[in-house]
Amino acid sequence: MFEKNDKRRLYWLIDQYLLGQMTERDFCDEFYYSYSLEISDNDLTELEKRNFSELDKIASRYSEFEEDHKSYPKAFYTATQLKEKIQETKEKLNICI
Repeated sequence: MFEKNDKRRLYWLIDQYLLGQMTERDFCDEFYYSYSLEISDNDLTELEKRNFSELDKIASRYSEFEEDHKSYPKAFYTATQLKEKIQETKEKLNICI
């Protein structure tokens, strides 16, 4: 595992999630701790900034609660949408497990 301020941790989190080693909630929490709080934009390439930023938008609005989706349509993202975005990010950044 990598320190929370190491961008390699973001790649590791993606791999761990896709391998089924963490839940959606754990992924979102850990991604937030690293991407939003610890990693400097100066440490990311333009491609990484763009793709991690897009993933952050989905991860930060993820909810596992059906009532959230019913009460506030279009305000939250589902597990399916999150997984699709994580897979898309992996492909765009050419991450190999």
